[in-house]
Amino acid sequence: MTYSNGGLAKIEEGAKASSTTVLGLNVVKFGVKGTLNDKASFNLRFNFLKPTSADLVDIAYVSWKASDMFSMTMGKDYVRQGGFSNQDNTFNHIWGDRTQALTFGRNQESLSLHYTLGAMHKVTVQLVNDIVEIAETTAKEAQYNTSSKQPAAILEYSGEFGSIKPLIQYGQYDLNHSSFWNVGARAKLDATSLTFDYGANSEFMVVGDSDKASVSGNMTLRAEHDMGTMVPFFWYNAFNVTDKDVNGGTEKKTNTTAKWDDNATQISIGSSFKNFGDNWTPYVAYRMTSGKFMNSANKEKTGNTHQLGLGVTGQF
Repeated sequence: MTYSNGGLAKIEEGAKASSTTVLGLNVVKFGVKGTLNDKASFNLRFNFLKPTSADLVDIAYVSWKASDMFSMTMGKDYVRQGGFSNQDNTFNHIWGDRTQALTFGRNQESLSLHYTLGAMHKVTVQLVNDIVEIAETTAKEAQYNTSSKQPAAILEYSGEFGSIKPLIQYGQYDLNHSSFWNVGARAKLDATSLTFDYGANSEFMVVGDSDKASVSGNMTLRAEHDMGTMVPFFWYNAFNVTDKDVNGGTEKKTNTTAKWDDNATQISIGSSFKNFGDNWTPYVAYRMTSGKFMNSANKEKTGNTHQLGLGVTGQF
């Protein structure tokens, strides 16, 4: 059950917020994992709340382990972007995906090659379908890849040094004209878990006779503390797009009406509870999302929306 104060309505002068209270399902997934032989395994998972057949298959890949050092993954897998924050985990099921500026969707068809050195270092090279220009979409008309001429390439390093796990990601796309990078770390300090990610995405476009970049930055910080019967958490997430070069020197500083497509700051606090039986985790969570908008009087205003959620996550 999610209560929202409808605060974005207050961007207009004299407008009143209209609150809502909604009962709903955020995530319903069914998956199966298994082995085909001593070297091959598979992972298949469906998301029953997705409206189209293409999105119904959430994950579908096979993995082949050539040796202790080399392995390969083929199929629909999560894209190595956005750091730890973009990986699929139960924290996302409370509010859904974070509001970020990422190049690709969370899970895409891909081919990944993995190189593992001991138990501490892993390097992955992932190929995903490059973004493709859609003639009917104005925002894509200045890009380079018009007919799937080549896949995009992503390089990821992950390590493990005691209680700290670093992560570095770098990718090139749009026929190698644009790129993104991300650095992150995950730490486990006794009962406290910390996750931090920071990254930037430079999307180059043809503006006149030269290349101009729209640059977006993402930052996420998550902390939770296991107290036995309850796990309180804090989550901070922010992104901002700087596009003055592609807009003739004038930066678009506001979001489109009713959308978060230029900037946003999100803060969420709450707790899950573990004393209600196995595989049954109730939670209470509050989230505030804030960003800049332009009202009908052409005035820039900061809009906020506040949500309070009561629910339960389960894995059986």
